[in-house]
Amino acid sequence: MEEPTEVKAAILAKYEITQDIYRQRFRALEVYPGETPRELYVRLKELFSKWVRPEQKSVKEISEMMILEQFLRMVNTEMEVWIKERNPKTAEEAAQLAEVFISARRSKGPCSFSRDQHFSRKSGQLLHW
Repeated sequence: MEEPTEVKAAILAKYEITQDIYRQRFRALEVYPGETPRELYVRLKELFSKWVRPEQKSVKEISEMMILEQFLRMVNTEMEVWIKERNPKTAEEAAQLAEVFISARRSKGPCSFSRDQHFSRKSGQLLHW
């Protein structure tokens, strides 16, 4: 007979409920209809625990997780996707991947990594959004 934690892990995997899903739900700015402030607090606390898993991590690991999330939110979407596909474990790894991403595109002209600036490969122009 399988352990309850193994069954739970299998169900979460089948429905693709990952730490990133809990992060997205935690970061969503949604208050459910009829939800009280106390219920909102409890829901956020539960989502945070499922996302960060503070009982399993050190303060340094949690800090690195938060820095990585913020780093990915600040880079342009194309770079964010490219970095996520390589599954960095730390923000430092993500920064190294970002450098690789930029250097691979540098031969095509200037390349900005900021989310609010995008490089158009067709025109070779830096676009400000």
